[in-house]
Parts: sequence; structure tokens; C-alpha cells
Amino acid sequence: MKNKILVSLALCAAVFSSCNNKPETEIVLSSDEKALKSIVEQYVPNVIYTIYGSLADETENLVQKLTALRDGGNAITQAQVDDACATFLLAREYWEKSEAFLFGAATAFGIDPHIDSWPLNKAKLATSLSNPNTIKALKEEGADAIDLVGASSLGFHGIEFILFRDGKKRTAEALKGNETDAAFASVTVSGQDELVFATAVAEDLYNACAQLQVSWNPDAPAARKQLIEDLEFNCTVEGSDLTYGENLLKAAQAGSTYGTWQEAVAKTILHGSASIADEVANTKMGTAHYVSGSNYDKDYIESPYSHRSFYDFRDNILSIQYSLYGANNASTPKSASVMTFLTSKGYSGAKSLEDSLTAALKSLQDCISTGIAFVEKPTASYVEEAIEKVNDLNDELTAAEDWITKL
Repeated sequence: MKNKILVSLALCAAVFSSCNNKPETEIVLSSDEKALKSIVEQYVPNVIYTIYGSLADETENLVQKLTALRDGGNAITQAQVDDACATFLLAREYWEKSEAFLFGAATAFGIDPHIDSWPLNKAKLATSLSNPNTIKALKEEGADAIDLVGASSLGFHGIEFILFRDGKKRTAEALKGNETDAAFASVTVSGQDELVFATAVAEDLYNACAQLQVSWNPDAPAARKQLIEDLEFNCTVEGSDLTYGENLLKAAQAGSTYGTWQEAVAKTILHGSASIADEVANTKMGTAHYVSGSNYDKDYIESPYSHRSFYDFRDNILSIQYSLYGANNASTPKSASVMTFLTSKGYSGAKSLEDSLTAALKSLQDCISTGIAFVEKPTASYVEEAIEKVNDLNDELTAAEDWITKL
């Protein structure tokens, strides 16, 4: 009897031990949740990581090219200037193609307003650049001294003003002489001092774009991770050690700020896309379009010196397309994408969303095809047509967001 009791106790102990060592119960996902999870797993690396990586690469290249111009003195060539302009435009393109995902690090760390605010305060810039102490600090300290010129002079548009005028690249000869813009009439600022300024601003721009990449992608280049650490910039979700990419990829798990996969898709891909559509239609275009006659501030318009406004707006809508289709440069939806999911699930607004995306892109291409820059004729009828088409897209994106949220 004693042996039987001992055997029974041993069996119970074994069973108890086995229960204690059992792994945590795996979360069981519905078919919809599995599909939404796959969408996020496709979207994060192939859209966000890819575009932010290219943005950081090109802003780093821009620093190198502006540094060469700054240090070249009167020996700089037009080919060098043209090359810097081309690199600027490529970096600018990647930034505009990221604006459907301004949620996350770009907003949390104030990066969006820091590198992409307008109008440029040219009067203040003239005062800053005519101060020899400011120029000396910018040349010696670079990005560490940019506070001396103020927030209204930073980012893409501060650099744009140095590299472009009236839709044309600056000439090497102009950069060897003195600034002639009316806002600089009462001061003397050399083109070489402008290049000192532009290089420092480009360094600051690169730091911000490196922060974006590191804050999203845990596998960002080691050199950029070290840069962000040295600068003591934040790069994780508040209250967490997760990057923004890891946080989104861990939706519905402990530690993520996204409680469900429905929320992860609706509140990022679709809401982010709707937000930029609204901004393009009603702020970037609408603010200048809906004015009386020609009574608008040309400096307020985005990208007024390069005359690339319509290209910026088109690239913003392309950022929506890539987000919906699941990959950078995607011209058709990937199998694990929002658009494919909406269509396969029989969402009644799927075709309307696709059609509105196509119409919005066509309307902006039509604006580009006029050959007239937005800053030259913002009240044109074709601008109003584009505003209407982009607003239609915004409505469709908002409806799709609501539908997925309620799944």
C-alpha cells in the first residue's frame, strides 16, 4: 500500500510539474486578424523602413555635397551646384513620400515641424547671416549652432532657398557673389556664407532623418544608432524600450500600444493616409487657393523657390498609394496589403477607394503638366479640381478606416 501511495504521489508531482512548465497559452487569431497581422508585417519593413532608410541616405549625401560647396570657395563649379540640387530634390521626394506615416517618431519627437515648416522667415535669416559671429559658429559647430538662426530658417525650406530661385537652380556665379533677394537689401550676405548656413542646416536635417530611421527600424545601420546615442536623441516609444516598428509589429501583445490588429491597421495605415490627404487638399493647396484674387503670401506656399509644390503634393499621395499597396514604389497591391484585404473581404467601398486614389494622382499630374508652378497660379481651376479629388480620397480613406475598426 505504501508503494502505491508513493507512486501516486510521484505521478501527481510529475503532472503538476508538467503543468507549471507549459508555455503561455498562444493567442488564437481569427482569419481576419491573421490577414491584418500579415498586412502590418508587409507594410512596416517594405514601406516605412525602406523609405526612412532612403531618406537618411540622401540627407547624408546632401551634407557631403553642401560641405564640398562650402569648402570650395570661388573654385566651386556649376556641376557641383547642380549635383547638390539633385540630391536635395531626391531627399525631398523621400520625405514627401513618408508623410502618410507621420504618426510615431515624426510627431512624437517634433521632427515634422522641425524639418518641414514654412514660410521661411527671410527677414530674420538676413539678420542672422549678416552677423559674422553667427557665421563663424555655424562654420565651426555646424548643426550644434543652428539655434542661432531660429526655427523658422531650418529644414528643407532653408536649404531650398539657398539652392533654388524662381524654379531654377542657383548658379555657381551667384553663390560666389552676394545675396540679391529683396529681404537682404539692407545687409550684405555672401553666397559663401549662405553655403555655411545651408551645410549646418543639412547636418541638422540629417540628424533628424537618422533619428527617424533609428526610431523605427531596430536594424538601422550601427553608425546611425551610434550617432543618435551620441546626440542623446530619443528613439523608442515613450515608456518602452521598443522602436516604433517593433511596437507596431507587436500589436495585440503585451507591451504594444496597439491593442488589436484592427487598430494597428486602421489607426496607422488608413488614418495616417487620411491625415495627409486632408493636409494636401485643405492646407497645402486650399490655404492659397481660396483667397481673393492674388492676395496670398507666396512665401507661405510649400516649396516656393524650387517650384516643386505640385510634385510634393503628388508624392504625398504616392505615400498613400504605397501604404495601401504594401511596398515602396508599388504600382499594384501586394497580396498582404490593405487594398487587397478590403477587396477580398467584399468591402463595398473598395472600388471607390481605388478610383479616388487614381483620380487624385491624375489631378495632380494634370497640375504638373500645365508647366505652371503652384506658386505662380494657386487660384487656377485645375487646382480646385485637384483639391476636390484629394478630398474625395480623404473621405474614402476615412470610411475604410471606420469599416476596419468595426471588424
